[in-house]
Amino acid sequence: MDTIRQKIGKKERSFVVLRDHVWNYDPIFQHAALGMALISLHGTFIMINPALCDLLGHPQHEIDSTAPLDHIYKDLLSDIQRFGESLPNERMTSGKFECRLNHLSGRELAVIVHVSLIRNEPLPHYLVQFENRTSLLEIETKLHSTELALIDIQNSYHELLEKMPLAVLITKKGVIQYANPAALQLVHAKDRSEAVGLSTNTIVDASYHMALEERRRVYDVRKALNPIIYMINCMDGRQKYVEGFTLIITYEGEHAAVGVFKDITDQKQREEHMMQSEKLTMAGQLAAGIAHEIRNPLTSINGFMKLMRSSKRSSETYFEIIESELKRIELIVNELLVLSKPQGNHVNKAINVLPVLDQVITLMNVQAALKNIEITFESPDVSQWVVGETNQLKQVFINLLKNGMDAMDASGTIRVSVDSTEQEVLIRVQDEGSGMTPEQVQKLGQPFFTTKETGTGLGFMITQNIIHNHGGSIQIESEPGQGTAFTVKLPKTMKPEHT
Repeated sequence: MDTIRQKIGKKERSFVVLRDHVWNYDPIFQHAALGMALISLHGTFIMINPALCDLLGHPQHEIDSTAPLDHIYKDLLSDIQRFGESLPNERMTSGKFECRLNHLSGRELAVIVHVSLIRNEPLPHYLVQFENRTSLLEIETKLHSTELALIDIQNSYHELLEKMPLAVLITKKGVIQYANPAALQLVHAKDRSEAVGLSTNTIVDASYHMALEERRRVYDVRKALNPIIYMINCMDGRQKYVEGFTLIITYEGEHAAVGVFKDITDQKQREEHMMQSEKLTMAGQLAAGIAHEIRNPLTSINGFMKLMRSSKRSSETYFEIIESELKRIELIVNELLVLSKPQGNHVNKAINVLPVLDQVITLMNVQAALKNIEITFESPDVSQWVVGETNQLKQVFINLLKNGMDAMDASGTIRVSVDSTEQEVLIRVQDEGSGMTPEQVQKLGQPFFTTKETGTGLGFMITQNIIHNHGGSIQIESEPGQGTAFTVKLPKTMKPEHT
């Protein structure tokens, strides 16, 4: 019994010597940021540093003895003991293994346990370091979950694109990168490889290349892409009309354009048939109006010719009336010829509307002065660019100024002003004439409807036709006795580079 007590006393004194040795000569152990412990070869704690207390959630001042920790972490100590016994039998060896520890709060910690077997001390022991990997593993888990979620989203989007009934094309710098089955069917491609790599200029018909380039220039300035209609060339030589919109996305790490299109060829054909039908109806109305308008002066001419034939002497008055009626017929025919001319053939040039308006006002000032009418022009400092044909736009502004002067009996002011939005240029012509009722405004543009005694009603019809073919619109504000304001709205374009 005394021999056993002597052995135990000797071991306790060795522990004290080891503890004193570490405390006095190894301040790194006490102040290390990494959790560290000295563990006996029998699997009991000899000493733990403050960092390990913090890691496990045990306040250091409450740890009077390591014995309670031996019970709490007996599984960990057994693992360390078994791992240490597996280390090579050398003077100093080390290794590591991963394990899970429970924080005092119950939270599970993921740690890497670094075990060093030290044999050259007063008492051989294990120096164990605990590397906390919990936060890193949580981040890795979250990243992995996020990656899986992104893959799921990507797969879902891809599946959605593949099953969409609308054609979807993804392009980079005008080159097709992806086409869904509906797009391949639209262009009659046999497989995806036949479409991928093609330039959009190959698919889009050459007649729309200018519109395509203009759309790209507008996007560079406004970062917005409006819906558009194209004619496309299919792989089998057929042509189709498509309508669609475009979104800018990031595709495979680069900016790309996603175009979603639908085939409107049948719809376009139906519209053309309807337009043709409307044209035939309009032609019938024009023919009836022409017959009516020309028959009146012809009746007058015929009557006066009979009078002249039966009269013994010719009357100068008869000749004046006949000449006047012939001029009226000539006016009707000339306006019909202007109306019949195609308006869309030359709408292909960027025009600054300010000098065009200035020229028209200078031209009309002579006629205005004869009626004691002043034409004022409020011009902005910045050029206002539209796409169109100069002479046709001049015809529009001349017609509007003539209408204003005809609506004013004598004297007054016609105000011309120009304004703009991000999308449009607005030209406003306001007179001080007799004005119109809402019913008269509604009828404007119908063949041969006019509020003037000598008008044909074709001038405003021509004006509307030109504005429509320039992609614009015209707004009318009028009240009886308060004058009329015509506002022409034309799509704004960018200043051409060569100007």
